[in-house]
Amino acid sequence: MTDPHFRSFDGARLSEFLNKRAVGALNIVVNRRRKHKMELLQAMGEDLRAQKPDHVALTGDLSNVALEGEWREALRWIDATGAGPETMTVIPGNHDAYVADVVERRAFEALFAAFQSSDVTPVAAPGVYPFVRFRGPLALVAVNSCVATGDLGAWGEIGQGQLARIEATLRAPSLAGKTRVILLHHPPVKLKGGEVRNLKDRDAFAAVLARAGAELVLHGHDHRDETATLPGPEGRSIPVVGAGSASYAGSAEKRARYNVYEFDGARVTRTTRAHDEARDVFVEVRREPLG
Repeated sequence: MTDPHFRSFDGARLSEFLNKRAVGALNIVVNRRRKHKMELLQAMGEDLRAQKPDHVALTGDLSNVALEGEWREALRWIDATGAGPETMTVIPGNHDAYVADVVERRAFEALFAAFQSSDVTPVAAPGVYPFVRFRGPLALVAVNSCVATGDLGAWGEIGQGQLARIEATLRAPSLAGKTRVILLHHPPVKLKGGEVRNLKDRDAFAAVLARAGAELVLHGHDHRDETATLPGPEGRSIPVVGAGSASYAGSAEKRARYNVYEFDGARVTRTTRAHDEARDVFVEVRREPLG
């Protein structure tokens, strides 16, 4: 699941809005509170409890303007689903890196540290991406594509240092034989809009995957279902899948949704569960093999 955009101004100080947040807060009042409904997240939480997935990956944009109150609302929601640090992995989105101060203080990582624990000796210091979590046959490789842009753009960048660590991680002996699933927020291919919202170094990231390989890439950011591929070693294709927003209240094809992945050896099946407005429940709307 991705892009829930939890909303809360609890505990926020006026001084926190003397920057880009002022524009973002206005957008919440004028636009986002209509498009992103918190009651849809409640319904999704109920559906997650019923589906009982082995693990949940939340690929960013837990907030709107990177306020601690928004993240604490997300933590309360996670707790209500019954998920804990062992059964959920969380990475940031561009809205979680909304202003430079938050990124410099690693405020997001401090609150969600338990959901980012690594099962391998990190290449860099703790809290530095990527981190790896082993869950059954999977190796979840969590990447951070988000930076404080300093403008009103929503673009992302992985950076040369992290790209090198990603390649070393994907080649690590501890991941041999595992199904390597990469989690990041921005699509690693251009799917929507101009460069103001895309991943700047997507070509460099694609080159890493072409050399080191991976079995699946999951992302968010575009608030819609998306499927693409990237070339891997020896001519193999790597599925790249984006999910729609977890809280979007729009038309049926974009309405709040999440994907369930079933792994059976090399076979991967994706099932999309989306909110049915008439019945106010989540239902299966797609089931298909990947790759």
